[in-house]
Amino acid sequence: MNYFQSYAGQPSAFSMPTVAAGAGGAFSTGSAGASSANLSGGVSDLLRLINEGVAAPILDGLRQAATNLTDSFGGASFGGATMRSAPQRARGGWRQGDPATQRHASYQDCGCDCDCDCGRDTCHCQCCIVDADLIVYARVGERRIVPLSIDNPRRRERKVELKLGEWSSRGGSPAPTVQAELLPKEGAIELPPCGSKQALLIVSSSLAANQREPVDVDDCRVFYADLTVLGCEIRPIRIALALLPLDCGPFQIHCGCCCC
Repeated sequence: MNYFQSYAGQPSAFSMPTVAAGAGGAFSTGSAGASSANLSGGVSDLLRLINEGVAAPILDGLRQAATNLTDSFGGASFGGATMRSAPQRARGGWRQGDPATQRHASYQDCGCDCDCDCGRDTCHCQCCIVDADLIVYARVGERRIVPLSIDNPRRRERKVELKLGEWSSRGGSPAPTVQAELLPKEGAIELPPCGSKQALLIVSSSLAANQREPVDVDDCRVFYADLTVLGCEIRPIRIALALLPLDCGPFQIHCGCCCC
């Protein structure tokens, strides 16, 4: 029973003066016994207001504190189960604290209605390429031909020359497995007024000399080189060669749809 409600219906416990309007607009005061019916209703209303204004906020605060305490334990069960959630898959390894419903960012399903969760995690196919102007994707042993168009916005002829720097990793380690050449090989390229000329960049890679069998890499390997255009008022062009593993982006041939 509420503390305030325990005194409801007992107006005699309180001796409260009443104010009544007399003749001619004058006011007079009297004891509680002069108007017990009015006092009973007034005390009940007063107790109800006190109950709603004091007790209700206290109860709401207790409920909120209990809710916050439950959230702080992360919905843990105290019946013997562990309070920590199981580690979830995350890019770059295993990470603790992810929701159970969160999957890997590159997660792929089977592509059918089998619902067997047999999709592959292809994070090894994601290349980290830093500050490159031209990106060439290839696989080990491939030979890529990249057309280059050199434009001359001036109304007179201009001669330019292409110079390709050494290939290296992002940290500066040399990349002896990458070979590249420019066509034309030597001499200046004469650009016509308000015209353009085309050059070719030929890039190839290998992990062993005179290899005959396909060679693979475990994850994406990226190498960089700077292409300088002498005679043009531009900065060197940063070229990135990204070598992908053989199982990245293959052509899919579906013989059926079932769980793997």
